[in-house]
Amino acid sequence: MTSKAIEKKNYILENAANVFMRKGYTSVTMKDIVEECGISRGGLYRYYGSTKEIFEDILSLEKENDYCYFIKCMENEMNAIAILNEFLQRQKNELLNTENTIRVAIYEFFLSQRNNPFEEVLEKYFNDAVTIVSKTLSYGISRKEIAHLDVIDIEKTARHIVILLEGLNLLSMSISISPELIQEQIDMILKTIIYRTGEYNETNYKSRKNYKKI
Repeated sequence: MTSKAIEKKNYILENAANVFMRKGYTSVTMKDIVEECGISRGGLYRYYGSTKEIFEDILSLEKENDYCYFIKCMENEMNAIAILNEFLQRQKNELLNTENTIRVAIYEFFLSQRNNPFEEVLEKYFNDAVTIVSKTLSYGISRKEIAHLDVIDIEKTARHIVILLEGLNLLSMSISISPELIQEQIDMILKTIIYRTGEYNETNYKSRKNYKKI
């Protein structure tokens, strides 16, 4: 694919994401995306044959961006605790602004694709998230920045983090979720990873934020 074609696909995905933010997944048509992009119908069908294909590429791009965030941080030797905290704060911001994300569309998409092959895709989506969080935890342990987490608990802890975030996602779409509640859960994650029982408090955490930035 030429650089011009890649640029055009990215343009379509960026504009399509805006449509999915506004309308969810199931209500969006190819006509909606054509109008949002300001291109011809043929121009869209040259790259994509359905809204499903477009949405799958948006999901892949989001997952790739998250993966690159963790990898880039580790390559730049950023403190592991800072990596996780920054990631969790980004999640918090999205949870408080769901109308500016495609979270609703993501769940509509998952629910609309219920079949055995798709269950495998959903499982991979979950496992990939667990894998990258596990790598970050391992990275922190190897650098002695995460001192109170046993190696045998890395994957279990990563699963806990991913499941908790997914639970908050669902909660944020059904009730008005407060910043305090989200921060409470983030603090509990950090406490589990970093501190022995009773050792964590906000002052201690802030005292450890002298980290190398990207």
